[in-house]
Amino acid sequence: MPKISVIIPVYNVEAYLAGCLDSICRQSLKDIEIICVNDGSTDKSLAVLHDFARREPSIKIIDKENGGSGKARNTALQQASGEYVFFVDGDDWLEENALEKMSAAADKDNLDMLIFGGFSCKVKNNKLRKKHGGYSYKKIPKKYFNKVFSFIAEPVKTDIFRFPSTAWTKLYQRKFLLENNIRFQEMTVGEDQFPFFHSMISAERIAVLPQNLYCYRKNRIGSAMTVKRKKDFSPVYIFYAIEELLQNKGLLEEYGEVFINKYLSKASSWLGKFDTDTKHEYFELYTGLLAHIKKEYPSGWWVYFNPELSNSYGTLKLKIFLAKTFKFMLE
Repeated sequence: MPKISVIIPVYNVEAYLAGCLDSICRQSLKDIEIICVNDGSTDKSLAVLHDFARREPSIKIIDKENGGSGKARNTALQQASGEYVFFVDGDDWLEENALEKMSAAADKDNLDMLIFGGFSCKVKNNKLRKKHGGYSYKKIPKKYFNKVFSFIAEPVKTDIFRFPSTAWTKLYQRKFLLENNIRFQEMTVGEDQFPFFHSMISAERIAVLPQNLYCYRKNRIGSAMTVKRKKDFSPVYIFYAIEELLQNKGLLEEYGEVFINKYLSKASSWLGKFDTDTKHEYFELYTGLLAHIKKEYPSGWWVYFNPELSNSYGTLKLKIFLAKTFKFMLE
């Protein structure tokens, strides 16, 4: 059994893939398997994978039709055999000795999951700029450093959202993922939000390694993360998936207000950034969600929130603020 299964969904990252694979193959920890899922790439990404696989026996290639990174990760997870699982995006890279540091920390405390940080990186004029951005370990509350914890027992449930939700800032025990049936949503954007929440409320042993071990490329052309105008309905799908999860686990009362506040706010801000061509369709789905929330959970700020199709992002943020203020004044 390899120590870590490194899973990489690959879609049209020909220009960056060699750098990603190099950073993994050069890791000090050699007891790994690298599962690369070519997700229907139309560039030469598959050729890059085959070139590396001829030189690196630890690389396994799965070639499939395009289905999104969530489905690609789930496909690889079914074939993974490592003690731990780590997810990497094909246009990013790892810091030196990252895998060894992760596995050592997870082994030390017998963890279900280890959380760490990532640098936000831009390459401009052939110069690399690394910053402590939104995914840095410095964003994680220091009270969670140097201890093993679980949100099963943690009283402050809202702190869940003070941790990075990305798949690539976690090392998971594979047994933990399988036993809890933790899988990615099979959609194009936001597919790691659901497994993040699922794992955080299920893990009995979590720890933070206060280091940035990952390098996230911020300015890749064509990346879903850099699109300014939203075109997909993922916040709505994420909400319903988490609601069903909490219902099945009997945790709606415990986490209800926390998750509604987070994901309704996200779905609302999405509305203000939505692409004009499909905004009507999203608004119909979104208002259906809002009506559902008002009916099923009639005690939150959302009862006083009445968005309109024409509202800008700023107007929606203001309306949310006013709805929260009004509810606070009534209490």
